Amino acid sequence: MNSPGMVRRVTDNVYVFWALLALPGIYMFVQRLSGGKMAYVPLSGEISAWLLIVTMMITPLMLLIGPLPWLKARRRHLGVASFSYAMLHLLFWLVNVNLGQFIKSFFRFEILTGWIALALMVVLAVTSTDGWVRSLGPRWKKMQRWVYAAAALTLVHWLMTTEHRIEALLYCAPLILLSVWRVARYRARSRSA
Repeated sequence: MNSPGMVRRVTDNVYVFWALLALPGIYMFVQRLSGGKMAYVPLSGEISAWLLIVTMMITPLMLLIGPLPWLKARRRHLGVASFSYAMLHLLFWLVNVNLGQFIKSFFRFEILTGWIALALMVVLAVTSTDGWVRSLGPRWKKMQRWVYAAAALTLVHWLMTTEHRIEALLYCAPLILLSVWRVARYRARSRSA
């Protein structure tokens, strides 16, 4: 039996990858339905943010260390998974609020940032299919740059709604550093051109 070949088939299988991405969400959902005690709202939001961070780190990492074909091929999957966990985060939050709290959330800056980030993620997720990529052509890439605004708003939302701000900043630090390096690299190349 060719174990490296079998491992390769498993790691390259998109359905296995999706199943792995879905496992934490399925676990949380089953726990919630069975009355389990867990911090569903923060955890689902953190998973969404982690996946968004990983998704956004792929391009600067490729610029820094070279091709990462396996990650590059799964970048859109990771982005859609981030959106899915953001929707699960919203669902868990909605279960815990009444109509008055829901309406007030649009006037609370720390929650409003999450609403705006989610709205941007909806547009990005809907247009992430191959059909949208083809129909939008070069405009698709410009539209996908809104992910930076979504990420910034997500970070603000996360920092303003967690008791663990240092932890949230540490999770975001690699992406922030890579983004600063990428901007500096772009400016240096622009000046030398």
